Amino acid sequence: MQTAKLKWKSAIPPMKGEIKCQFNPASLTISKQNVWEGEKSPAFNSPWLKFKGGESASYKLSLFFDTHSDDDTNDVRHYTNQLLQLTLRGAGYSMFLVPWSSPPLVTFVWGSIVLFDAVVESVQVTFTMFSPDGVPIRAKADVEFKQNELIGDDIIPAQNPTSRSDARKTRVVNSHQRLDQIAFEEYRDPSYWRLLAEVNNLDNP
Repeated sequence: MQTAKLKWKSAIPPMKGEIKCQFNPASLTISKQNVWEGEKSPAFNSPWLKFKGGESASYKLSLFFDTHSDDDTNDVRHYTNQLLQLTLRGAGYSMFLVPWSSPPLVTFVWGSIVLFDAVVESVQVTFTMFSPDGVPIRAKADVEFKQNELIGDDIIPAQNPTSRSDARKTRVVNSHQRLDQIAFEEYRDPSYWRLLAEVNNLDNP
């Protein structure tokens, strides 16, 4: 099996870390759903579908941990407890908890694949081997992740961190054009002017 990483980061408190695990899947499935609302009319045989927004993408992983020959520790709970902490506010560091803290964001990294930022929705740990004195030394963890990004358009597994950058388009403008006009011409929605200003670092659009 190949080594994979779960890189996590927490804004409140400002912390980060990573958990190493083993991963060797036959496939990797990413799910994404949209919400559509049908508007019926006697003039048509089927409803006209109006886009109401997108749901968060999600994926599931089966991760493996084996400390049978680990020189540092023989207790696999050293790793599985870290995984379970990803479901807790502030990654389980209670001394840093504040009322508005949340469980951390997690990024799955496996070889050249880097998935989108997500939160851990559920974890199920199964211990599959024990030492003669009853210490768990091998475990399987089934983990469900749900996308949590402000601009969630990048759900395709990236080849490397730099390949996740959005494609940019260059346009020459003059002093008489307004951002809302450009937003309408490019995206058919004038309300995108704020996003254009942010992406192009315009402090006073």
